[in-house]
Amino acid sequence: MSAPCSPTSVADPCRGMGLPDVLCALTLLSLSSLLLLRYAETLQISEQTQWLRRETWRQLAQRLEGENREQDSINLQYIPIGNGCYWQRAERRVEKQFSFYLERLRCQQ
Repeated sequence: MSAPCSPTSVADPCRGMGLPDVLCALTLLSLSSLLLLRYAETLQISEQTQWLRRETWRQLAQRLEGENREQDSINLQYIPIGNGCYWQRAERRVEKQFSFYLERLRCQQ
């Protein structure tokens, strides 16, 4: 029996990969790794932002219910509209670009 590739054979499948092939494969591997890392970073930032928003909405709802009085960063306003009713508004500024608020109509009976 003879080996699949004899030393005197010049067939390409027996020679393996050349330097250009290896460089191309390493370049593709590097680029895909960088893209995956960038994607993971974007997902992490998105998750942190979503958590911040969810936490802010929770704090605003608690403030409207009167449960969370120690939050100095939440501005609570009462706007009378007549007939014993008023708008209750809780607002919080997060950084300088985001403003969150919840409003509720309350009537006294």
